[in-house]
Formats: sequence, C-alpha cells, structure tokens
Amino acid sequence: MSRKEYLQDVCDSQISPVEVFMKQQEAPNFYYIIDVRIGPKEFRREKILGAAEIPLPELFAKLNSLPRDKKLAVATWGAHCTLAKQASLALLNAKYDVIEIGGGVAAWKESGLPVEPVS
Repeated sequence: MSRKEYLQDVCDSQISPVEVFMKQQEAPNFYYIIDVRIGPKEFRREKILGAAEIPLPELFAKLNSLPRDKKLAVATWGAHCTLAKQASLALLNAKYDVIEIGGGVAAWKESGLPVEPVS
C-alpha cells in the first residue's frame, strides 16, 4: 500500500466530532452513535449526547440489533485507543455502514460538543 492509499483509507474511515455534530443538526437520524469504551462507569463519566453504550465485548452479541438504516459512528476514549477500530472492523464484516469518530469522546469534549452522564 502506498502512502497516498494509506492516507486515503484513514480519511475514509474517520470523521471529526464537529462534522458528526453538524450532520446531526441537519439530519438528526443520519448517525447512530455507539460508545464502545470499556471500563468502570467512574472512569467513563460522560458520553456523547445520545450515544448508545455498547462496550466492545458486548458489541458482537448485539450486532443483529443495530439499525441498518443509519450510518454507525463509533467512538472510544481518544485517538490513542483502538477499540473503535476493532468495533469498526466487526461492523464492516457484518456489512454495516460504519465510520469512526476521530479522536473519540476526548476530541468530542475538547470541541465543546454536548455530552451527558453515562447510564
């Protein structure tokens, strides 16, 4: 794979938090956001407003219950975490339309976008 192909693949597989938020304002049902973070609630504290909480180990058992009429936007801790990439691969293999929220929940919060407490 060339460097150009690699960069194109990265661009095709991620979207910025601001882009997701703007699209939500335009078309509220376009994305189904999934928070795949693993860890105790006290570490997670907040999530993207409206995101479904499905930790990665539980995602595989819930694949058939996810909406197929929406683009799935997957979020994790931050840019350093690979949970969203792992989830995206599983979802792509199950024939879902999926994209990773670049920078995860950390970038979402840093952008000043709305969050809510985890359930």
